[in-house]
Amino acid sequence: MKDSEVNQLKDHIIKTASGLFIKYGYGKTTIRQIAESSGLGRGHLYYYFKKKEDILLYLYKELLEKIYGTIAEKKIKENDIVANYIISQYIYTHAIATSEKVFRLYIEASNVRSIRQEYINILLGLFKEKLVESNYDFNDKDLYMSIAMGCAGECELLNQYYEGVLNVDLDDIIINVVKTRFALLNVDEQIDIDKIIQEAKEFKDDMNLEEVVNTVVESSDLI
Repeated sequence: MKDSEVNQLKDHIIKTASGLFIKYGYGKTTIRQIAESSGLGRGHLYYYFKKKEDILLYLYKELLEKIYGTIAEKKIKENDIVANYIISQYIYTHAIATSEKVFRLYIEASNVRSIRQEYINILLGLFKEKLVESNYDFNDKDLYMSIAMGCAGECELLNQYYEGVLNVDLDDIIINVVKTRFALLNVDEQIDIDKIIQEAKEFKDDMNLEEVVNTVVESSDLI
């Protein structure tokens, strides 16, 4: 099978699985259901994804890469790794938070420790790929703390927002999470974080987030 065909099949599995996760919940969806709904035997499915955690993590990574790709196409701060990090995290958090269905899936999956850790590893891996192309040299500990604590705060605050515990604007939550991520990087040089966030807002408003999410997640009414 050609690489393009493999990627198409993986995308089909991901979209099918995401639809089941949203409809039945991540915890109640089985590999057997995913295989049957995808029109595959379980052995065939196992060849590409050993467990449903792998499917969900692939979904997260696909969504992140779609956002990074869109930012790269627009050449938004392409030579500034810090600004690129801030903008991508701002937009990604909006992508998962704007849709209540996608967010419920995110929260449920975040309760699984192995998924939570691998999600952090995915973010680390993508960011370190960008670092190779830049002149920045971040401390590994600072980078891990920025991503891990950012994820923890993001999950808790967004959960409280959807439960109605926090009487604040969604954008205010996302901005504060992004600012926390940035502060934990301990960047030495002066960076106008508010200016970068304003640019991120403008870029998000020009994007079709529904279209970006729907290229990865199966649903006709996510956002």
